[in-house]
Amino acid sequence: MPPRILVAYATKHETTREIADAIADTLRGEGLDVEAVPAGKVTSVAGYDAVVIGSPIYMGKILKEAKQFVDHFADALQEKPVAAFVVGMSCKDLTDENRRKVKAAMEPITARIRIRGEMGMFAGRMNPSYIPVLGLFMRYDEAKTEDARDWEAIRVWTGRLPASLGIAMHPIPA
Repeated sequence: MPPRILVAYATKHETTREIADAIADTLRGEGLDVEAVPAGKVTSVAGYDAVVIGSPIYMGKILKEAKQFVDHFADALQEKPVAAFVVGMSCKDLTDENRRKVKAAMEPITARIRIRGEMGMFAGRMNPSYIPVLGLFMRYDEAKTEDARDWEAIRVWTGRLPASLGIAMHPIPA
């Protein structure tokens, strides 16, 4: 039986869900049993061999659902290998300053549980209607959306997850 991995994510505009789904699909392609579930819908982490937590950053903070997930399951997560990824336009240009800001935003997670391996830092998708206040005066227009996601970078990071999490790979049956 392959190892079971939970990818728990918070999302506001579905961008982080799409990245969580890509992570889950990539890991499934490696023969792992993976579920991608909104963090607020997870009822237990029992039965999973590892957990991956993802959240977008808005206004320098992760979403409350990601923090609540960690708060609720902190004791159980201490007993499992955990990885994390973050999504935000500040990850588009990963300068030292932006890395520092991203790590600071993830402190509600990293202060409670040990994250294994390098944290995934991925650019997201942005539409001006997403911006607080400005969004009150604008309608969503897909033509104005900037999609800065780097799917190859996401696949490369995901490919390193089993080793980072200490998960034994099982060959995929032919």
